[in-house]
Amino acid sequence: MQERVTIGVVGTGFGQQVHVPAFRRSPRCAVQAICASHQERAEAAARTLGIPMASSDWRELVADPDLDALALAVPPAIQAEIALAAARAGKHLFCEKPLGLNAGQARDIAVAARESRIAHAVDFIFPELPAWQKTRDLVQSSFPGPIRHVALTWRLETYSYRAATDNWKTSAASGGGTLNNFASHTFYYLEWLFGRIIKVAACLSPRLAEVEARVDAWVEFAAGFTGNISIAADAFLGPGHRLEVYGDSGTIVLENAGMDYARGFRLSVGTRETPRLAPLAIAAEDDSTDGRIYPVSRIASRFIDAILNTGEVSPGLQEGLRVQVLLDALRLADRDGAWQDVGSA
Repeated sequence: MQERVTIGVVGTGFGQQVHVPAFRRSPRCAVQAICASHQERAEAAARTLGIPMASSDWRELVADPDLDALALAVPPAIQAEIALAAARAGKHLFCEKPLGLNAGQARDIAVAARESRIAHAVDFIFPELPAWQKTRDLVQSSFPGPIRHVALTWRLETYSYRAATDNWKTSAASGGGTLNNFASHTFYYLEWLFGRIIKVAACLSPRLAEVEARVDAWVEFAAGFTGNISIAADAFLGPGHRLEVYGDSGTIVLENAGMDYARGFRLSVGTRETPRLAPLAIAAEDDSTDGRIYPVSRIASRFIDAILNTGEVSPGLQEGLRVQVLLDALRLADRDGAWQDVGSA
C-alpha cells in the first residue's frame, strides 16, 4: 500500500511561495521536482527550497515515473495544456483557478481525469478560512431569516495596475483579467454559500491592454433571491473585500480591508432585537508568513488523502468546470447585453 506521495510543482511564483510550503506541511508527501520557464530559475528555486529535481520543461515532469502528482501554479492558458497532458498520463492533479481559458478546455481536463481515474483538486481558498466557514454556518442555520439579497464588493489596486506592468495578468491570450483572477474565486464561494446560480448578467470594463479591470455582475440564485457583485483591480485605495447578506431578521457582514486577501477577515452580525452590527468571535488565524499557505495546505491535505485512499476531493475539477461555465456566461452576457441562463449548465 502506498504510504507517501511524490509531488512535482510547475511554476516558481505562487508555486514556490505557496504550493511547496503548503504540501510540505504534510509528512505524507515529498516535493521532488520543480519546473520554471527557464532552467536557471528552476535550479535557483530548487537550491533555495532543497528540491532534488529542477526542469524548464513541464513535459519532463509529466513523463517522470517517480512523480505521483503535479501541482500547477501557472497562467490559465498554460495550465490547460499541462493539466490535460498530465491527466492523460495518469498523474494526479492539483490545479489553480480558473482551469483554463474557457469551459471547453476545463471539460476536456475533467473528462481526461475521469477516464484516468486520478485524484484532482482545485485551489479555491476562501472556504478554507475560519471566518468564511463561520459565515456558512450562519447561513445554513437560517440565522438571518429568509435571505432577501446579497452584495459582494472586492475593490483594490493590483500591482499590475499600480505599476502599469506588462505581464500575463493583463494578457487575454494568457488568461489574465479581473474576471479570471478574482471573479473565479467569487463565483465558487457564492455557490458554496448560497446554492446554485441560475441566471447571470454582467458588464466588463474598461480594459488595460487586452483585459477588463472591472467586473459588475448580477445573479439570481435558485433559492429565490438575487445578488450584486462589483469587483475592481484598478481601485486606488479601494476598501477591500466585503460580503453583505441581508435577511428578514438579520444581516451578516464579512469584510477584509487589508492587502493580505487570505487573512484579516472580520465577521459581524446584526439582528432586529439589537439593530447594530456586532463582531463575532472566530477561530484564530494561522500564523504563517504568507496567509495563503494555510488554506492551500488544507486542500492539499485532502488531495493527498484522495491519492492514498482512492477518494475524491472537493473542490475538484467538476467545481472548476462549473466556475468556468459561469465565467463564460458572464463574458457572453457582457457581449450580448442580456441575462444568461446557467442553472442547468
